[in-house]
Amino acid sequence: MTFKHIDLRKIILVFALVTAGVTLANSFYAARQVQHQVLVDNALEANRAYAAKVASSIEAFLLSAQQQLAYSVGQMRHDFDDPRLLHAEARRIQEQDQGFNAITVVDATGHVLAAWPPSLLHDGQALTSSGAEHALNSRVPLISDAYTSSTGNLVVFISHPVFDDQQRYLGFVGGAVYLREKGILHTLISNHFYRDGTLSYVVDNNRRLLYHPQFDRVGSVVGANLAVDALLTGDSGAMPVINSQGVEMLAGYASIPLTRWGVVSQKPYRDTVAPLDSLMWKMLWGTAPVGLLGLVGIWWMTRLISRPLRQLADNANAMDPGSSPERIGSVRAWYFEADHIKRALLRGIHLMQERMGRLNLQAQTDPLTGLFNRRALDEALAVMDSRRQPFAVIALDIDHFKAINDSHGHDVGDEVLARLAGVLRECSREGDLAFRLGGEEFLLLLPETSIAAAGDIAERLRRQVVATRIEPVGQVTVSLGVARCAAGGDASEAIKRADALMYAAKQAGRNRVASQPG
Repeated sequence: MTFKHIDLRKIILVFALVTAGVTLANSFYAARQVQHQVLVDNALEANRAYAAKVASSIEAFLLSAQQQLAYSVGQMRHDFDDPRLLHAEARRIQEQDQGFNAITVVDATGHVLAAWPPSLLHDGQALTSSGAEHALNSRVPLISDAYTSSTGNLVVFISHPVFDDQQRYLGFVGGAVYLREKGILHTLISNHFYRDGTLSYVVDNNRRLLYHPQFDRVGSVVGANLAVDALLTGDSGAMPVINSQGVEMLAGYASIPLTRWGVVSQKPYRDTVAPLDSLMWKMLWGTAPVGLLGLVGIWWMTRLISRPLRQLADNANAMDPGSSPERIGSVRAWYFEADHIKRALLRGIHLMQERMGRLNLQAQTDPLTGLFNRRALDEALAVMDSRRQPFAVIALDIDHFKAINDSHGHDVGDEVLARLAGVLRECSREGDLAFRLGGEEFLLLLPETSIAAAGDIAERLRRQVVATRIEPVGQVTVSLGVARCAAGGDASEAIKRADALMYAAKQAGRNRVASQPG
């Protein structure tokens, strides 16, 4: 079979069309895969962080509730035989912040001494619920498993024992939280409400739903679910799961160690990746004019048959991002048409490399602050580990950031995050790497830096943040933790130490630096 009589211009044009199509399809496929992974990873991380925030809020409420009961015990232990004081204290506890649906004061025999609201129980009534019996038998502060009360409510009972000065057991004070009524769990989760289809629920260590947006599901038992299985082992994290309706979800989950409960926050996979097709169409329409111009140029350049044309065609056929620019640049394009083919091919490779570079940068950059994200942190740590390079790490967190969001709105909160990122850049040295890990949490990697020098940088950063006024918030402070990883050390452990020191700084009063001993 011979091709000697086929028009060469058509052969080259067909070849150019096939090559351009394959290259474009490959570029679009690679871009789509990158964007798809970014969307999925971001959704998983957002749901993990969301579940962690809700879990932290619930644990904080439970601890606060126990402290509130402990305070009341201190008020009534010397007058435990005064009905008027007991009724007044029960009413005060229940009405103070509406955290409890009912308060009961019970003597050592299990009989009610006082209750609020009074319509639920009467004085002298014997309590037989599992929560009350557990409190009487254990005689320690406790949070009960969920149980169904005599009135049909699904209840969690929080109690604190009462002892007199001679350590004689007098009874207990208990607060009931009704789970099938809109109460504290609904309030805590709605305070972190997502508007993008995210659904959150709370499950106990028996797989029973303690909170669910569909109230009729509260009290039911969750079936096979990988996220719930992980929660029952005390883990926190994120993973794709199939829910009980067979829908693929991107779930983040966090445990509540105090009660062995867990929070799951999940979003449908389909909703997460839905914007991707629209983005790819925009990308296609954006590159179409350049592609059409290239085809017109190729059609004109096929009019001449010469050595430069053959060389350029051969190089186009063997195109790759690494060596093609050098090979095409070495072609001696001594006439106008060949020179244009040469320039068009180089421009196309440059545009592809530039587009892929932008996609890679987007995958490693936090869009709000412009700092590196957690993906970039993993890559930086991998490079340092391969080089056995020592480094110091500064973990910092904005003090009372939730109050800023609650008082001024999320737009102002975003402005605070962006301004703090600017301060981080100003205080960073050449070679230092600044990251935003999510929410108000930031990290600064300082290669080849001693713990003393890192502490000085952290203190300078703290002072600079204090000196930077951000309207309408005013003065903002940060708490910082400083740790160091020696050459060949465990980088993740160093980051955990810095994070723990940061929380120690918060517990010590905030607006301060806690540093690893030198």
